[in-house]
Amino acid sequence: MALSAQSKLRMTAVASKALLIVLVLGLEGPAPSLGAQPASAIQGRNVAISEPSRAPDPAQLEAQYRERLARDPKDLDALKGVAAAETRLKNYQAASQAYKRVLEIAPGDREAQLGLAQVLGFSGHYAESISAYRGILEKRPDDAEALEGLGRVYLWSGRLSDSLSIFQRLAARYPSNSGYRLELARIAARQKDYWTARQILTSMLSTDSENHDARVELAYVDLYQGHYRNALQQFNQLLKADPTDFEALLGNARAAYYQGDVTYAHKLVTKLVEERPNEFDALILLVNLERARHNRRRARELLAQADRLIPNNPDVRALEKSIRDESRVALHVSASYAREIGSANVFGERTGLGNEDLRTFGYETTLGFSALPRTDSYISLYYLPSNSPSGGIRGAVGPSQFLYRQTTWLSPRLTFRGGAGLVRFGPGNLANIPSQAQPIPTAEFSPVGFANLSYALRKKVSIDLTAARSAITYTPTSVRLGIMENRLSSGLNFLLNRRTDLRLDYFFARYSSQPYEHVSIVHGTTQVVENKADHAQAHGGSATFNRNLFQSDCCSFDLGYSGLAYGYSGQQGNIFLGFFTPAFYQRHHLTTRLYGRLGGPVGYDFSGGIGVQQVEQGQALTRALLLNPALNLKVNSRLSLTLGYIHYNSAQSLGTLRGNAVRLSTDWKF
Repeated sequence: MALSAQSKLRMTAVASKALLIVLVLGLEGPAPSLGAQPASAIQGRNVAISEPSRAPDPAQLEAQYRERLARDPKDLDALKGVAAAETRLKNYQAASQAYKRVLEIAPGDREAQLGLAQVLGFSGHYAESISAYRGILEKRPDDAEALEGLGRVYLWSGRLSDSLSIFQRLAARYPSNSGYRLELARIAARQKDYWTARQILTSMLSTDSENHDARVELAYVDLYQGHYRNALQQFNQLLKADPTDFEALLGNARAAYYQGDVTYAHKLVTKLVEERPNEFDALILLVNLERARHNRRRARELLAQADRLIPNNPDVRALEKSIRDESRVALHVSASYAREIGSANVFGERTGLGNEDLRTFGYETTLGFSALPRTDSYISLYYLPSNSPSGGIRGAVGPSQFLYRQTTWLSPRLTFRGGAGLVRFGPGNLANIPSQAQPIPTAEFSPVGFANLSYALRKKVSIDLTAARSAITYTPTSVRLGIMENRLSSGLNFLLNRRTDLRLDYFFARYSSQPYEHVSIVHGTTQVVENKADHAQAHGGSATFNRNLFQSDCCSFDLGYSGLAYGYSGQQGNIFLGFFTPAFYQRHHLTTRLYGRLGGPVGYDFSGGIGVQQVEQGQALTRALLLNPALNLKVNSRLSLTLGYIHYNSAQSLGTLRGNAVRLSTDWKF
C-alpha cells in the first residue's frame, strides 16, 4: 500500500520543473518548454513539490491568473498558470479543464498535453491518462517525461509489468539517473521480488551510503519480508541523522503495526498526521490502525480525507470496500450431522446393552451486525437434536437455544465479550433415565450466558478471564436431566512473533441437574424416594502452540502442538449425568494445517492432529487422531459455502470412541 501511495506523491515532482517556474515567476511569463531529459526531482521515495521559501501562494497566483483571463480568455500563459496552481491545490478537475482549454486554442501544446496527462493520473482516471501519454509518445517516442509519467500511471493502476518495461528502458538510456534505478527497486518490491529489489538498493548504497531514499526503500523491503529488526535498524539510522525524518518515523510506526503494537503505532501516526494532514501514506496507515482498534467511524472519516487528496485511489477504494464488508449485516447458516460409537460403560460398569450409538444433528442460524460503536453483535438460534438407538442413553431429544452475544472493544487493551439467552431442553414429559427404576419429568427451560474480559498485559501478552453458564446438550440423558455447567476459566496468550503464538488455559467447572425424584432401595427391601439434584465438578487445563512455517495465497502451512488434561470429581465412572466424566484424562496432539486456494473461487483448509491419549491414571496410552478437511467456495464477494468433514477417535461425548461428522455452512453478507 505504501508503494503506490508514495509513488503517486512522487509523480508530482515530474511536473516540478514547469510548475515551480510558474509558481516562482508568477506573472512574469510562462514556464519554458520541458526538455527531453528527466528531472532530477524524481529520485525521492515520497517527494512532493518542494516550495522555495519565497514562492508565491498557489491560491493567490490562481486568483491573479484568473484576473488575466477575465481580460483575455485566450491568454495561454494565464491558462497554464491556472492549471499549475489548481494542480498544486489538488483541484484536479479545475486543472484538467484549464489544460483542455489550452489544447482547444493550441492543440499541439506539449506542456498542456503533459500537464493534462499528469492531472488525469492524479485524479485516478488512469485509462484517460494512459491514452493522453500515448498520444504524446506517438509523436515523440523518446520523450522521457512522458515515458516516466506513463510508467507511474501503469504502476498506480496495477500494471506492474508495463511499468517495469518502461523504467528498464529509461534506466538503460540514462544509467546515471539513480531515480530510475530506485523505481525499478520499488516495482520489484511491489511484485514481491524482494531479492531483485535488495540487489538494486544495496548496490546504490554501496556507492552512496548517504542515499536517504535507497535506505528507506531497503528498510521497507526488510519490513515486507518480516525482518522487523533489520528494518528498524535502517529507520533508526536515518533518525540519528535527523530525528524529525518523516519517512523514518512513518516506517517505525509501520513496523510497530506489523508487529502488533497497535497502541504505539497509533500514537506515533496520529502525531504525524496532525503535523502533516496531507500526507497520504500516513493517512492510510492511520486508517488501518483505526480499523485494528475497531473505530470504523473514524476510519471512514480519514478515508474521506485521503480521497480528497488523491481521488479514485485504488488503496482508498479497497479500504472502503473492506470497511463496508465488515459493517454489513451477515447471516451464517449451517447444518451438521455427527455419529459417535463407543462402549456403553456407565458408572464404570458394563450395562450389557452393547455399544452406544449416538447421533447428533445441528442446525444454526446466526445474524451478525454492528449497530453499536466499537461493537460486533450476534443473534443465534441453535437446534441440536440427538438420538441414541442403542446403549445406556437410548432415546431422542431436541434441545434448542437462543443466544445474544457481543464483542466490545473498550480500549486498545481491554475487550469485553458477553452474551445471554435461554436453552429449551425438552417438552417436560416423562422419560426413562439410566439407573432409575421410574420415569422422571424432563427438564424444560434454563438461562445461559457468559462474560469474558481480555486484557493486554504487554504488547505480546494478554490474559482472558471468563465466567460462563451453559447447557450440556449433546446426549439424550444430559438433556433430559437438564445438565448445566458453570465454568470459570483463565487463559494466557503469547504472540511470540508474527507467525508464532502460544495459549495456556485453566478451568474449573461445576455440573448439576435439575432436581428430580431419586428412587433407591435401602437394606434390600425399603424403597426410598429423595428429591435432589445430581452434582459433579471438574478442573483441567490445555496448551496450544502454533507456528506458521510458510504463507502464500495458494498454500500456507502451520505446525503445532495441542495438549489437554482434565478430571472429574464426585461419583466415579466414565459416564455420569449422561456424558463422559473420567477421573483423569489426557490427550496430546501434534497438529498440522494446510490451507490456501485451489484456484479461482475454491479454497481449502485441511487440519488434523495425531498423538496419544490416556483414560485414567495407570492405563495404557492409545493413539489419538483428528482429521478435519474442508472446502470453501466463494460464490461472490457476499456469499460463500463451506463443506467440512471430521473424523476423531479421542474423548468426546461418551468416552474414548470413534466418530465422524459432516458440516455444510453458508455465509451471506447483505
